[in-house]
Amino acid sequence: MNVLVLYSTHITGAHQIKNTTDAYQATIGAHNHVTALPMSDGGQGFLDAIETYATGCRRAAVTVRDTHFRLKDTYYITSQDGKTAYIEAFKICGYDHTDPERNPATAFTHGIGDAIADALSHNCRNFVIGIEEIASIDAGLGMLDALGYKILTNNGNELPLYRGSEMLRACAVADSENAALLKRCRFTIACNDDSAFYAATGPAVRHARRLGANEVTTDILDNGLRNMASVYFHHNGRDVSYIKGGGAGGGVAGAFASFFNAKLKPATTVMPGNKLPNAIKQADEIVIICDSITPAAISGTAFSAMSAILKKCNTRIHYMALHHENTPLLESIGIDNIIVTANPTGDLTALLDRIMQKNND
Repeated sequence: MNVLVLYSTHITGAHQIKNTTDAYQATIGAHNHVTALPMSDGGQGFLDAIETYATGCRRAAVTVRDTHFRLKDTYYITSQDGKTAYIEAFKICGYDHTDPERNPATAFTHGIGDAIADALSHNCRNFVIGIEEIASIDAGLGMLDALGYKILTNNGNELPLYRGSEMLRACAVADSENAALLKRCRFTIACNDDSAFYAATGPAVRHARRLGANEVTTDILDNGLRNMASVYFHHNGRDVSYIKGGGAGGGVAGAFASFFNAKLKPATTVMPGNKLPNAIKQADEIVIICDSITPAAISGTAFSAMSAILKKCNTRIHYMALHHENTPLLESIGIDNIIVTANPTGDLTALLDRIMQKNND
């Protein structure tokens, strides 16, 4: 019996799930095999997943500016050949619900550009960037500023601050000295959010209140995103309002697509190597552990991509979730074996026992 446990990297106790699975493996004998592998949606834990799947990768220490523009020591990952940089935006400017100063209109994304600039200086030319769970809604203004782009107002002056609250003042873009080099690089943006750049399905309407904005600020941010779509279009000739997922990361994804022709992909599909697809093919049964199983959750691109992969194998799938909404929609796509749990690590052992017992019978 070969059981594969796939667990979301940002659920509480993610590392404990891996440890629990390893301990269980040690008790079941050589004729059975249980493996735990992480799943990422491009947010917290993205680099943990990369380190699991990438062979010979290395951590590169870097000092960046955080959400509040303070210096912060963190890291990104480089591939074995040193040509690819994997960056997790959450480590740099991720949303923290305990932050008393949280406000998506005043949070900065410069740190993402800082990490890219550092990787460029070390000859990385391929970038894979997870941008979920960012604390800012700024259309990538801070990231662009850190890379040398300047955003100008209608009188030709540079914006005083590069953050969401200033988006309505933007009128034009002055290219970076590194623009030609950046356009020769390859950018892949790993995300789960299919948000449009603005309006009803944009990040301001969908996420600003959760990130700490009030109703007035939410409207300012949405109008600002609409303005930035126009500014980016006139500079780059690409209308980000038509890019599915352009609003991911508070509009950072749209900026990457507009300036660098980035590809927006589900995080599941950007994992390096063949470890994940091979493990799925070899599994007799699969256990998926995630935050929630709801129509909203399964509409995300990461979940959809994983579902598409799983549909290709004829394998029984067990879902464990902290929250679940039982609807006909879930059943219609084959999600019917769901365990709701407040203790994934404890209940995982019990589930594995049942799977093994059934196999022995």
